[in-house]
Amino acid sequence: MVKMMDELGFHVIVARTEKMMRDLKRFPPVLNKCSVMVGAHGGGLTNEVCLPNGAVLIQIRPLGHKWVSSKYLGEPAKDMGVKYLEYKIEPEESTLVDTYGWDHPAVVNHVIVAVKREQPSGSGDVFRWARYEG
Repeated sequence: MVKMMDELGFHVIVARTEKMMRDLKRFPPVLNKCSVMVGAHGGGLTNEVCLPNGAVLIQIRPLGHKWVSSKYLGEPAKDMGVKYLEYKIEPEESTLVDTYGWDHPAVVNHVIVAVKREQPSGSGDVFRWARYEG
């Protein structure tokens, strides 16, 4: 992916958690100069708060993360003036197929595996990860 972006003419900066992202004096100003941020689903993408108005955030979204991706990355991006795009991993691209096989609910019906429920207090949403027992 980095090679492709470089070939397309982007100046690519690869941020590694153990180095650059931990430096709160250096990392936010670097992000604030970026026009595009690309990353796999995870907490590191919340650094979108440092992107400038008009930048683009591209998330590589794994199977079954539609709601959480939209809620915690897509919606805030819009409010911050950042365009949100995602590349949805298809089952044939996922390592879940290798691990569980094509017929497993984690691949064909991942909603069974990640169950969303409302907290009793109504203070927010919680994810409970359930093991499918078939």
